Amino acid sequence: MENPLETLSLDGGWLCLDFVNTVSARRPEQGTEYLNTWSDFQLWVRRVGLFAEPEWFTWQALPESNIEEVRAFREVLYELFEHVTRTGALDPGHLDNFNSLLHEVYPHTQLCLTENGLQRGVSDAPHPERPLWLIALSAEALLLGDRMNRVKACDNCGWLFLDTSKNGTRRWCNMQTCGSQIKARAYYHRKKDENVKM
Repeated sequence: MENPLETLSLDGGWLCLDFVNTVSARRPEQGTEYLNTWSDFQLWVRRVGLFAEPEWFTWQALPESNIEEVRAFREVLYELFEHVTRTGALDPGHLDNFNSLLHEVYPHTQLCLTENGLQRGVSDAPHPERPLWLIALSAEALLLGDRMNRVKACDNCGWLFLDTSKNGTRRWCNMQTCGSQIKARAYYHRKKDENVKM
């Protein structure tokens, strides 16, 4: 039986948002959990291309870490960004929770010269939690950048995504799936209303 992570749509548009979207839905309630085992997390890390292939093989051979901690990490990020999508502002409590994660990540980071200038990166040393460090830095970059107002929650499933449309009015994570469902429902209700008025 195929693992849903093998074909999971990466519609978040940002690493930490794709990580948050490792459940089948967030609305009207949390759907099917995709990160049930450490092997699932390994599959997701490979799926998003977090490491080059040789580096991935080295990492996946390391001792397993705690999948419950991975999911707890994910939910801290979800609460942080989902609150922004609803209110347009950061919640101090959610930010405190994220800062606690960063406090654990920062000892494994260093400043690196890149094509885009000086950036914070993580140590190259193999470590089971290295993917989480990269995800945390992805979330930090999103928070400190100028795109926070473009983080949205899909009207249909609640997945979080970065709206890269020109006018910033995208309402769904994926046009082919959730967008089509929303439009079909709207069409159905419009026709129903028209028939009632006749």
